[in-house]
Amino acid sequence: MKTKTSINLDKNLVDILKRIAINKKVTQTEIITDYIKQGIENEPEINKTKLRVIVEQDPNASIDDMIGTIKAPKGFNSVKALNEIRKGEY
Repeated sequence: MKTKTSINLDKNLVDILKRIAINKKVTQTEIITDYIKQGIENEPEINKTKLRVIVEQDPNASIDDMIGTIKAPKGFNSVKALNEIRKGEY
């Protein structure tokens, strides 16, 4: 799945990215995506989420369509769990 976004980059950086893309015969988006992936791979584990949610249904489905599909044990504190995930304490 792709998401369109806008970012502000230094002009010199854009010029370099254009040159690299031309030399490799790929788009600037492909170059930027590859570089971001490489950067994320080099991040410490604490900055990477280990939680993967795979939903095998319509990718255009609303979050409301998923309500009730996951059940947690009694006493589960979702706020605490989310904070732990955000801090890397999982």
